[in-house]
Amino acid sequence: MRKITTALLTIVLLSFALFSFATNRDSKTYRIASYYIPLLVQDSETGAFIELLQEAAKRADIKYEIIMAPPKRAMRYFEDEEVIGLIPALLTTLVKDSALTRPIFTKQIHAFVREGDAIPESIEGLEGKRVGLTRGFSFPRSITVNEKIEIDYADTTDGSLKKLIEGRIDVVVADGYTALSAINKMKLTGFKYDLSAVLHEQEAFIAFQPTEEGRELARKLSIALDSMESDGAIDMILPNISNKRTQ
Repeated sequence: MRKITTALLTIVLLSFALFSFATNRDSKTYRIASYYIPLLVQDSETGAFIELLQEAAKRADIKYEIIMAPPKRAMRYFEDEEVIGLIPALLTTLVKDSALTRPIFTKQIHAFVREGDAIPESIEGLEGKRVGLTRGFSFPRSITVNEKIEIDYADTTDGSLKKLIEGRIDVVVADGYTALSAINKMKLTGFKYDLSAVLHEQEAFIAFQPTEEGRELARKLSIALDSMESDGAIDMILPNISNKRTQ
């Protein structure tokens, strides 16, 4: 009788332990780092990328909190494993192995010039010019280490655009979302651009630590993102700036 009682007690305790483990796992809140990008990441609760994550996490039944920081610091949080995830993540800026979701976006960069100037349609077209870039954002090495291109960094895209209008630089290179947001916010005029002329593009992901837990989060969110693409949710969330140009 004592043996039966002991066995039953063991089963009860194991069942309770398994239930507690499952409950803790299901209720866990994951820390994900991000950084400000006009229109795409406005803050921890708004912006197209944040809305994508909100909907995907809802479908995947994942709880998380966003840790906002400047770009380099957000990436360092991820590198130092202070957070489990990073959104957005680009292959050119990841310095460690990561578990990636399916792509969430394709980042395209374009040239913005003063009215009356020709719009460079390739990176070669930037050579011999003084080019404004935003510090902390990702740009291809074919621009940043090109000895024929003089780089001028500003803390914000707004700052680069002001320099362009003032004649202190020749071109601003930026993604369309960031540049058009800055132009509209500051009500600037005198620019010329063509968003069909893509200088460089690269895919953006949500990155997770390369652990079993991180890989499972990437897998679940990828499934959710696939379903969002199928039912049109992604197209409804991402702002459409394609085929826009100055006349």
